[in-house]
Amino acid sequence: MADYSWRTRTFRQSIVGKIGEAVRKSGMRTPKNSKEMEKHIFQQAKNQEEYLILVARLIIHIRDMRSRL
Repeated sequence: MADYSWRTRTFRQSIVGKIGEAVRKSGMRTPKNSKEMEKHIFQQAKNQEEYLILVARLIIHIRDMRSRL
């Protein structure tokens, strides 16, 4: 039986919060807000594993950009 808890509003909102926190800590201005970024990733992902990988890559990218400033 498949686990679809990653698709719930509560789970997705927690991811939006993590993305938002990474952006705030980076001090960067972004063309999209954290909710829009999460929505884009959610629409791209075919499953939970892909979703989490894409979220992790985004957060790592944001952190890397912070270290370049």
